[in-house]
Amino acid sequence: MMGVVGVLWGVFTPVLCFSASRLDNRVDLQKQISKILADAALKNVSIGIQVHSLKTDESVFSYHGTDLLKPASNMKLVTTLAALKYLGPQYRFKTKLYTDGRIKNGMLQGNLYVKGFGDPLLVSEQLWYLVNDVKRLGFREVQGDLILDDSFFDTIRTVRDGDSSTQNGKDRAYDAPLGALSVNFNTTAIYVYPGAKVGKRAVVVVDPDNTYVKVINRSKTLRNSAAMTLEVSREVGKTHKAPNDTIVVTGGIPLDHTGKRFYRNISQPLFYAATLFRRFLKEQGLIVRGRDQFKVVPSSAKELWVYESRPLREVVGDLNKISNNFVAEQILKTMAAELKQPPGSTDKGLEILQEFLKEVGVQDRVQLVNGSGLSSENLMSAAQLVEVLKYGYRHFGLFPEYMSSMGIVGVDGTVGSRLHQTVAQGRVRAKTGSLFGVSALSGYLSTLDNETLAFSMIMNDPQDRTELLQSTQDKILLELCELK
Repeated sequence: MMGVVGVLWGVFTPVLCFSASRLDNRVDLQKQISKILADAALKNVSIGIQVHSLKTDESVFSYHGTDLLKPASNMKLVTTLAALKYLGPQYRFKTKLYTDGRIKNGMLQGNLYVKGFGDPLLVSEQLWYLVNDVKRLGFREVQGDLILDDSFFDTIRTVRDGDSSTQNGKDRAYDAPLGALSVNFNTTAIYVYPGAKVGKRAVVVVDPDNTYVKVINRSKTLRNSAAMTLEVSREVGKTHKAPNDTIVVTGGIPLDHTGKRFYRNISQPLFYAATLFRRFLKEQGLIVRGRDQFKVVPSSAKELWVYESRPLREVVGDLNKISNNFVAEQILKTMAAELKQPPGSTDKGLEILQEFLKEVGVQDRVQLVNGSGLSSENLMSAAQLVEVLKYGYRHFGLFPEYMSSMGIVGVDGTVGSRLHQTVAQGRVRAKTGSLFGVSALSGYLSTLDNETLAFSMIMNDPQDRTELLQSTQDKILLELCELK
């Protein structure tokens, strides 16, 4: 009998020792993170932290985890997971071409309609492919008009922000207008290079070249090594017969500078899209004789061609790694149109997110203003975001795409420059969130013991000390990664 007891004791003793060791490590972790948060510099910072083991399904650390705070772009973790669930990782955004006429003798005898269905990544390269496909349909001339239809979304183009103080300028690319038919994120790129010699105008190049964007160049070339003083702004587009936006370039660029790129949004997406469609059609030898119009495709029109985007699983990767507000809001409105009938709207999209959060298990109050986080009025807790992350982890059909959409600490995305050559490099997949006075970081990490944790850290600081907040987050990440 004693022999049996001895055998059993020999079997169970290591388990008991491991359990005690794990408990000690958890206690040490609590002490270390509490010490980090005791920094006097954080006295007036509102902080919510929640860390959960996905291996043992237990809380690892919590600090004001249920406090409602401003999550900034961590909202995108909710929007993208909901989109993967409801639209599916294989979902593709469509752009459809129709006509009310017929093709005869190389001519389209009628109008050419283009209808957008929310594609957030319809950029110049994709537009070229689309037009190249159209070239094979058998016509080189459109005798009628070019008619654009963006009725899949509502007519509200601005991102619902809730607080204009979060933006430094309405022409910034991160605050581009929305639209079911949008090209190049509804932005334009402006490249500025030094002129031939000091005192000469700088060289300004608009990409893609188009007739919608005009340029007023008041910039100058400065002496070598002089301070860069370039300013690039976009004046509100006009509404007369030929609408356009004007890029105004002022200041100076040193003669020995290699050049600088600026992104600015445009104010009228449909006019911008029409210009670019005409440009790419012309480059492929396709001429539209009529004028530009903007109205709904008639039910009698025949479908000519359907262009499909890359699958959603790739789109969310582009979105989360670089934190693209435009893509997030386009996806929100697309969900609204697909699940609750067109036109897609922010209100319908937010209803879907609320329904999704209930399914995830979030019962406490949240305050949602938009799907990108571009608002100081969005409110969520770290614990609620961890519930979202737990849901993503538990659903294999969503998890690989969801996790891979996040930046890899020390490697790429918005966390690519953080914690290089530390234990955290390559071990953490995370989404950042930044607004004035807000720094958030949420995602997944693998400890040295290969335990997967879901974590969320939301920090709201009235003094907007971004470096302090990110440094605090990084210290905590290191402690979590070294957990055994």
